[in-house]
Amino acid sequence: MTSTATTYAYRSKVAQAAARGSALPRISHLAFGTGARPYRLDDEALEAEFIRLPASLQVRGVLLMASATLVGRAVGNRVLREIGAFAEDGTLVGRRVIAAKGFEPETELDIELTFQY
Repeated sequence: MTSTATTYAYRSKVAQAAARGSALPRISHLAFGTGARPYRLDDEALEAEFIRLPASLQVRGVLLMASATLVGRAVGNRVLREIGAFAEDGTLVGRRVIAAKGFEPETELDIELTFQY
């Protein structure tokens, strides 16, 4: 299991919520893109997003898993290279760059990003 690094923008929201006693915006979507630039903690968006899908969430202890299924028809002739989790307020929670993945129309890929808190 590899954890996805949490961006500075979302860490700031965690600090603000802890100071105020308020709720954090929940992760609502996984986004997929073609950008290959290595991720940085100051990222605010994917480099080249092409689709955003609703995320399913699961918590196990200090781990939060956000997942979605990407289907080949949605990818088209693009090559998947980056995945990001976004909070409901639009904040990028974390971004991963992966090995290039091409799709055929009938293929599906279950994607999961894991965050450790």
